[in-house]
Amino acid sequence: MLKNILPKVLFLSLLLSSGLLSAKDIQYVSDQLTIPMRTGTTTSHKILKFLKSGMAVEVLEINAEQSHARVVLVEDETKTGWVETRLLMTEASAREQLVTVSKHNQVLKDKRSELKKALKDLNNQNAELQKVQGQLEDKIQSLQNTLARLKTSAANPIRIAEENEQLKQQLASEQNKNTSLSSENAFLADQSIKQWFMIGAAVSIGSLILGLLITRISWRKKSSWAGSF
Repeated sequence: MLKNILPKVLFLSLLLSSGLLSAKDIQYVSDQLTIPMRTGTTTSHKILKFLKSGMAVEVLEINAEQSHARVVLVEDETKTGWVETRLLMTEASAREQLVTVSKHNQVLKDKRSELKKALKDLNNQNAELQKVQGQLEDKIQSLQNTLARLKTSAANPIRIAEENEQLKQQLASEQNKNTSLSSENAFLADQSIKQWFMIGAAVSIGSLILGLLITRISWRKKSSWAGSF
C-alpha cells in the first residue's frame, strides 16, 4: 500500500515544486551558494538580502532586457527586490527536491509507524474478540447440554406416565380375566355341587332301594323256612 502511495506523493510534490498546480510564477534560486536581492537592476543598487540556494521566490515582473526579475519571497511576502534572471530556475534544485522527498518519506514513515501501531491494536482487539467468541461458544455448548438434560428429564415423566397407563390397561384386562375366571369357577363349583347332590341323592335312593330289596329277600327266605316246618 505504501509503495503505491509513494510515487503519487512524489509526483504531486514535483507538480507543486514546478508550479503546475499554482497560478503564481514560482521560481527557485540556483545552486549557487547565495545571490543578492537588490533594490534595483544594477550593482549600484542596495542589497536587501542574500538569498540562499533553493529558496522559492515569486516572480512579479521581468525588465525589458529579460536580465532581471522583481521577486517576492514565498516564505516572507514583505521582502521584495530584484535578482538576475539567470540565477533563477523554474524547478527546485536536486538537493531541494531530495529534501522535499526526504520530508515526504519521513511523513510516510510516520504514517507507516501509525499504521503498524493501528494494525497491532487491531490484532489485539481481534485476539480479544476471538477469546470472547470462544467463551460464548463454551457458554452456548453448556446451555445446549443443559437443554438436552432438561429434554431427557422432561421425557422421563411422559414415558413413565405412558408405561403406567399401559400397566393400568393390562391390570384392568387381567382383572376382567380374573372376574371371568371367578365366574367360571363359581359356575363350575355350582355344577359340581349339583352333581354331587344328585350323586348323593342317587346313592341314597339306591341305598334305600337296596335296603328294601334286601329286606324283601330276607322276608322271603324266612317265609320259605317257615313253610318247611
